[in-house]
Amino acid sequence: MPATEPILVGGTWRPADASRTYRAIDPATGSHREALWPVSRWSDVDAALAAAVAAAAELARMPATAIADFLGRYADRLEARAAELVAVAHAETGLAVRPRLAEAEMPRTLDQLRQAAAAAREGTWRMAMIDTEKNIRAAACGLGPVVVFPPANFPFAYGAITGGDFAAAIAAGNPVIAKAHEGHPSVSRLAAEEAKAALHDTGLPAATVQLLHGLEPADGERLVADPRVGATGFTGSQGAGEKLFRAASAAGRVIWVEMGSINPVVLLPGALATRGAAIADELTASVTGSAGQFCTKPGVVFFVDDAAGRGFVEAVAGRFAAIGPQVLLGPVGCDRFVAAIEKLVAAGARLLAGLAAAAGSAQHAPVLLEVTGMELLARPEAFLVEAFGNATVLVACGSLDELRRAVGCVHGSLGASLYVAEDGRDEAACAACARLLIDRAGRVVENRMPTGLGVVPSMQHGGPWPSAGPPFFSAVGFPWTILRFARRVCFDGWSEHRLPEIVRDAPPSGRPWRYIDRGWTRG
Repeated sequence: MPATEPILVGGTWRPADASRTYRAIDPATGSHREALWPVSRWSDVDAALAAAVAAAAELARMPATAIADFLGRYADRLEARAAELVAVAHAETGLAVRPRLAEAEMPRTLDQLRQAAAAAREGTWRMAMIDTEKNIRAAACGLGPVVVFPPANFPFAYGAITGGDFAAAIAAGNPVIAKAHEGHPSVSRLAAEEAKAALHDTGLPAATVQLLHGLEPADGERLVADPRVGATGFTGSQGAGEKLFRAASAAGRVIWVEMGSINPVVLLPGALATRGAAIADELTASVTGSAGQFCTKPGVVFFVDDAAGRGFVEAVAGRFAAIGPQVLLGPVGCDRFVAAIEKLVAAGARLLAGLAAAAGSAQHAPVLLEVTGMELLARPEAFLVEAFGNATVLVACGSLDELRRAVGCVHGSLGASLYVAEDGRDEAACAACARLLIDRAGRVVENRMPTGLGVVPSMQHGGPWPSAGPPFFSAVGFPWTILRFARRVCFDGWSEHRLPEIVRDAPPSGRPWRYIDRGWTRG
């Protein structure tokens, strides 16, 4: 029997006070991997919180350049071990080495960390404001210890100790308590080794980054509600996210959740008439890429059921049927996926492609379902169901009016897409549908599927409940995303030498944009 893996608390790898252990699963085979990972009791959580509180006080006194140096150094160290990290992530998640992990997710992760370093160094995210006449100044500051709960489907880009929440929280000057995902614990362990070394290299407090491998559900809810926690970042299922959201909110704690999303796609008649086959290719690639295990995967597709629409359905069904079983994120994820499909079929959705998987399997062929617009209008709650994996629901509408009314039933989503003819024939319908989608999604894409998003400052990755909450901020896009883990502090009447550098009259290092008296100025 192998030894149980240690946890990282207060800068030291040590044995956990474990209530039980677990093993990760190889999704390709369904077999358990060898390593044993601990599920910590509250004593481990309490120790991590105490160490994080002390680290937060130290970080508050450190220059932004030190935090930026850590993020940059950490990215360099991860890059040096990228091949090893990718191999481990592939073994634990079944996600393809190329292009998914090595050529897409790992580069994105390194870029996020480096963007966070640049944002921390430059300081614009702090939105410093100065009224010299009244001597009233304000700037954003860190909240204190941040807890990060990661999802199963992005071991790097949303990882507990590598992802966007982690990078944003650190850039704001907060220590992070990372809770590894049980689907890819080895990734977090390897990354934590490099984070620990980068902290040492750059002189940040040793408890700036801590790692717990597992928590009992009750302790997770207790953690996000603890008064020592400044904020929590969660990415995952709607069920788990809502429980944590309720626990944190009831205690008055800050929590940012990114959960399930339907991500509607609207195909207007002109677009299908002029390029239906190409759209069928795009939809197939979007739903089946990485077995559809993206939070931005299109889960429901609206179209008018005319000749072009019917030809589109036949084309997509043929493409789906030609793809064999795909590896999902373990038997548990596959069972949840199958349960969602069964719920849709029981409600009356017609199966056009995809056979049922055996219970406990980690593989499933792509699933294509169809309902009419009138069926959805009669029971939207029965058909607007997220099936996290390689499935989507086509909604065949009898008219544009029926399509608009059906789209109006969709609840909050992270993304949405609107396909419009290039010759102008869809413009009137486009105007009506665009407004519906803007009201229901944080990001609306024209003539492209919602999967795949640019990690750039202008990106919005969040949306109305229940896709995310609160909806105002984004999980992607520096420096905007940093503000989820910060609060505004006003310094009224302070002496110059006691003020934080960012709001002093003398320009701070880095010369960020600051609002001084009547306008924004550099320095």
